Amino acid sequence: MSQKLGILGGTFNPIHYGHLAAAEEIRDRLKLDRVLFIPSYLPPHKLEEDVPSAAQRMEMVRLAISGNVYFEPSDLEIKRGGTSYTIDTIKALRQSYPGAELYFITGLDTFLEIQSWHEWETLLTLCCFVVLPRPGYLFADMMKIDFMRNAEKELIALDLGDMKHALIKSGAFTIVLETVPLYDISSTGIRERVKEGRTIKYHLPEAVEIYIMNKRLYG
Repeated sequence: MSQKLGILGGTFNPIHYGHLAAAEEIRDRLKLDRVLFIPSYLPPHKLEEDVPSAAQRMEMVRLAISGNVYFEPSDLEIKRGGTSYTIDTIKALRQSYPGAELYFITGLDTFLEIQSWHEWETLLTLCCFVVLPRPGYLFADMMKIDFMRNAEKELIALDLGDMKHALIKSGAFTIVLETVPLYDISSTGIRERVKEGRTIKYHLPEAVEIYIMNKRLYG
């Protein structure tokens, strides 16, 4: 039986409970063997001024996921360096885990921009995308994407709460849509709270909070 591998990439600036809760929920629902957390070296879609070093963001990920035997940190993109393109990461993972089923976990807001991604059509044939809800967005927004238009019935049903998940197949593409609880926690919000001298307790694991304070990040 082939291994089922979840992939959660991002800047993780910083990683927080929203990332962790969503990853665990999807791991449980899809019965994934592991979820890899892959911090980007240089994210192509984000130009943030306040980005700690790749090594610091990697350490925060390690601290955050320690204790969950199903979660694993990966420095794949950091070791590669340069701009992080998802297709390069997926190709590398297919070489490292031959025969594995790859599930790339992302937010609805990000997936709506999929047609601007580097070699997006090839990418969607190499792994299954798992799309999660995001505040301020509807699954029906995906009808703006050509290959999702035939899924109108499912998209509306997800927004209405009549369905909790949907499997969409469009040609060679496989998209899994999952409704998971929305957490009002964001990396941007955490950075702002630190700048303002406000508490970030219960927004992220205590070990990450201590690391941020000790390294004086975001202040």
